[in-house]
Parts: sequence; C-alpha cells; structure tokens
Amino acid sequence: MICPLKGVPEKAIASYITEQNISLLLMGAYGHSRIHHLVIGSTTAQMLRSSNIPVLLFR
Repeated sequence: MICPLKGVPEKAIASYITEQNISLLLMGAYGHSRIHHLVIGSTTAQMLRSSNIPVLLFR
C-alpha cells in the first residue's frame, strides 16, 4: 500500500509505522553522489539507524 505522507520523511514514516502497528518496513534504496550523501544524508540511512522494526532494502 502506498500512502501519501507529508512532512519530514524520516519522522512521517516513523509516525506511520507506530500508528499502523507495522512490523516490517520495505524500502527501495538508490544512490546519490557522495557529496549529496555527506551534506544531506539519506532517508534510507536515517530509517536504518532509527527503526525499531526490521527493514528490508531493495537496490
């Protein structure tokens, strides 16, 4: 199910996971340039760091 969430992606996804009692997060991961990653970071990396549930990544 695709859900249109608004706000900061990491916070919106974390909130949705809690509200819907989700037990597994599936995420697609794709690369940015190294500078982009260093300056901005990535939603994927942040979700891996902060998630309390298993995360399955697809590349």
